[in-house]
Amino acid sequence: MAGGVDAEAALRIRRQRRVYAAVGLVAVAPPALELYVDVSGVFGLWWALGSAAVFSVAFGLRQVREGAETGRVAAVRDEGLAAGEYTLTDYKVFLPFDRPKSSPGREESPLLLRFTTRGIQHWDGDTLRWSHPWAGLRLVFEDEVLLVHHEDRLVARFWVFIPFGTPDEILLAADRLQRHGPRR
Repeated sequence: MAGGVDAEAALRIRRQRRVYAAVGLVAVAPPALELYVDVSGVFGLWWALGSAAVFSVAFGLRQVREGAETGRVAAVRDEGLAAGEYTLTDYKVFLPFDRPKSSPGREESPLLLRFTTRGIQHWDGDTLRWSHPWAGLRLVFEDEVLLVHHEDRLVARFWVFIPFGTPDEILLAADRLQRHGPRR
């Protein structure tokens, strides 16, 4: 019986260990899971905030760089104005064969047609391509393409992006400036 008692005692000890393990697991699991959830929640929050911060910094730096470039180009264009000359309006233009299929974004074309008090300037980014006074200019629209003539020769052909207007506004402004000059 001694072997049987030892077997019973061993069986009881195994059951007690299982019970203690189960009770211990039941007692320890909720705080352990809560700690895991809290820690993962904290790391998850910091990971999310870190990702948002990295994205914001990267996007912000890109926007700052683009804004600085836009400001530099605008300053170069303003330096191209003569004394007493000022800008009336700018139109984003495209070459007729490069015309966009949908409404273009500001960054899609570096080409700009600038109407000033003294004439028209054509800019490609920060480079002045040509400038002509109002006196010898004639503007004509063929379909949606603006033809710029200077002293009876064709200077340029552009598709003009006019977001809130019609091509007639360009022709009327050009006609008025050719006849009367600018008013202040």
